[in-house]
Amino acid sequence: MITKTINKVFLISNMYPSKKNIRYGIFVKNFEDGIQKDFVIEKIVMTKKYGNTEKIFAYFILYLKIFFLFIKAKRKDLIYVHFPLHVAPILLPLTIVHKKIILNFHGSDLIFKTKFKKLLSFFLLPMLKKSHIVVPSNYYKKKLTYEFNVPNSKVFVYPSGGINEKIFFQLKKIQSKRFTIGFISNFIEEKGWMLLLDAIKMIEQQKLIDNLEVIMIGDGPDKIKAVSIAAKLKTKITLLTNIEQKKLASYYNKFDVFTFPTYRETESLGLVGLEAMACGVPVIAGKVGGPMGYIKNDYNGYLFNKKDSKDLFDKIMHFYRLPNFDRMKMAQNSIDTASNYESRKVNKELLQFLNSFN
Repeated sequence: MITKTINKVFLISNMYPSKKNIRYGIFVKNFEDGIQKDFVIEKIVMTKKYGNTEKIFAYFILYLKIFFLFIKAKRKDLIYVHFPLHVAPILLPLTIVHKKIILNFHGSDLIFKTKFKKLLSFFLLPMLKKSHIVVPSNYYKKKLTYEFNVPNSKVFVYPSGGINEKIFFQLKKIQSKRFTIGFISNFIEEKGWMLLLDAIKMIEQQKLIDNLEVIMIGDGPDKIKAVSIAAKLKTKITLLTNIEQKKLASYYNKFDVFTFPTYRETESLGLVGLEAMACGVPVIAGKVGGPMGYIKNDYNGYLFNKKDSKDLFDKIMHFYRLPNFDRMKMAQNSIDTASNYESRKVNKELLQFLNSFN
């Protein structure tokens, strides 16, 4: 039993789940669940907002609550910040008076492509060498230490709360004549949903899989477009939204293979791929960031060339044509891979890291 030595953790994030958006910032909730038995947590968080007026007001409240930490936070308390770029202007002066600040980056918050993000980076960059940093994968740790010249010793790898092994595990498969492909992600262009539908269209045109079924779960700005395109295909395609984690695990278990066709350069981990593996489902993912750290070709899935729907098609067909024995072996390999990311294991390491600040 790890002794609690820190009175309080102030948890700051501009992404946090709500009843309406239960997977929005779910990794922040996973972090909270991982430490709540050992620390007192005070949340300073935002749920998903719509429209500029609503967002501006929400950020104003968030900044105001962070400002009060100048008074509220004691020297022995920790201030733990997810997505620090968006609150960097108020955090930078706080680092002068408070030394126990931890910055948890998730990918996009260290890419400064827009003018607004470049402005925010002016406040963020001076904090990188003053604060301790948490990232979701070794891939992202290498990227951060190389691009921003941050010492390795300052960076801790914590895979976004890991996989809840009590929820995501393999169920006994019900024999089915269908071959089911799964997709769980936000419906935004860079997540590759269109690549998957393009690959499905190729399968249809060549009449390669008669019993094909596709289940796509998610939300986002492209959802209506995805529904429209899927409706034009002959394949049975089910599109679902806002599925809670316990039910999500049952869907993973329906998949023969899981597709993660993202081509985002900021894809720092890809927790959905690991959740699928924990349920014994091999993963076919775009050759980017986080997935390159846990997917091995012909072992627990396949990596395909990003933005290449023909290569995704080829990988799907290669897996489909595998003998049942080989599929079962890949399923077990997937479970073995996911076991390295179990929440019990990664949260134990996180607690040790947090206690080192005492």
